[in-house]
Amino acid sequence: MYRITLIAAAAIASGAAFAQPQPAPQNAPQREVCRRCGVVESGQKVERTEKTKGIAGTKVTPGMAIGGVAGGLLGNQIGSGSGRGAATVLGAAGGAYAGHQIERHNRRYIAYVMKIHMEDGSWRTIEQGTPIARGSHVVVEGHTARLERAGPHHG
Repeated sequence: MYRITLIAAAAIASGAAFAQPQPAPQNAPQREVCRRCGVVESGQKVERTEKTKGIAGTKVTPGMAIGGVAGGLLGNQIGSGSGRGAATVLGAAGGAYAGHQIERHNRRYIAYVMKIHMEDGSWRTIEQGTPIARGSHVVVEGHTARLERAGPHHG
């Protein structure tokens, strides 16, 4: 009995018997996740070819038409006798092919493919004509990314 009394007295003296429950420590306020914000993790320069548009909704492009006419005229001038028709057709086909290739070459452009780690944990791949440096904080709007004006998003 003496032992129990001694333990109770020690508890009372330390204040443990009358201790009030302490409120749980308050966490820092959770900031809202910006679903359009992220960081550029990688970027790559790529060469693309703009799709050519046909004339009047057809697959015939202006380069093919001009090349075909020029090639046909040249083939007609080179050919003679019964071979003139074949030379005209071959010249038109060759000219159309050459014209199409020249047109495709003239429609090349440089694009930048960037992998962006979004604040919500997702990943986005954006391709656009303007590069953004790795590590930059960006805002993704539709299919483009732009630098975040105020640096990292803080809520």
